[in-house]
Amino acid sequence: MHIIGILIGIIGFVAVWYWRLKMLGDVAKDGRKVAESVVNLPRRMMFKHRSGKGGLDVVDDPREAATILMLEVAMARGPLTENQQAAIRGEIMHHFDFTERDADELIAQAGWLTRDAGTNHAIMTRMTDFIQNTSGMGPKQIVDMDSMLVAVSEAEGEPLEAQLDLLTIFRGKTGLRV
Repeated sequence: MHIIGILIGIIGFVAVWYWRLKMLGDVAKDGRKVAESVVNLPRRMMFKHRSGKGGLDVVDDPREAATILMLEVAMARGPLTENQQAAIRGEIMHHFDFTERDADELIAQAGWLTRDAGTNHAIMTRMTDFIQNTSGMGPKQIVDMDSMLVAVSEAEGEPLEAQLDLLTIFRGKTGLRV
């Protein structure tokens, strides 16, 4: 009888500590999620603040403008495909050091900003001007941007004429020669 009592006590002790460790692990996971949210909070708050304003007028970050340019090149082929979205996401993650989640949010934000912004030629011109007039954007960054646009245009195979037209606009305005 004493042995059964001791076994029940040991099992109870192990169960309580298992439950405590499991709860501690859950708290750590929640803490990590909160930390990730806090890191992105300034960008999210800015987006929420600007969401009442109109389209391209709220673009103030060259990374947003670059994402808009990539989206326009991709959508010149038609609706955005998985391959194109993956190419854009990959370029954002590689060049901007974003996580996959942040890259997807930036793509969604760029799509939202351009929903009523006009023709893709007008958007391409306006965002290219914005990128050129941003301090810190030198020739290397312009060449990198061109390679990003080319990668997106080739996500579904050979670029279409409409995509090449948009690349020509970018290159013409930035002075790149191919």
